[in-house]
Amino acid sequence: MSEKFPFITMVIIMRKKPSFLFCTAIIIATNLIMIYAVNNGEEILSNVFAIVIAFFLLPGFLWSIDNEKISQIRAESCALLMLATISVMRLINRIDTLPPMVNSVAVVIALGLGILLIVVAIVRLKNKKNE
Repeated sequence: MSEKFPFITMVIIMRKKPSFLFCTAIIIATNLIMIYAVNNGEEILSNVFAIVIAFFLLPGFLWSIDNEKISQIRAESCALLMLATISVMRLINRIDTLPPMVNSVAVVIALGLGILLIVVAIVRLKNKKNE
């Protein structure tokens, strides 16, 4: 079943703490590289913001795994993978520009997934409020 649905395989892999720690390390490492090694005069506020987000969200990710909150693990793993992917793409674009089509598709997917995750968060808040 997981061969037909790669997302299911990704969610199964992301149920382990090392996966979340690895993605967080990628986010932090790529943003630190963009701040210190590949900084061409761009501002560093967005990189610092991404690092702070990764540190801020990591305890929530680990809590979801410890308490086996499967529905939360799915949403959090998507958010973490999206942030790691965007950080890596930003680093690659600083070193050498990717084709505009690749960047456009990545932006559309990131925006769509971001909106979906915001809706999931709002629904969770409403459900907690009703309980």
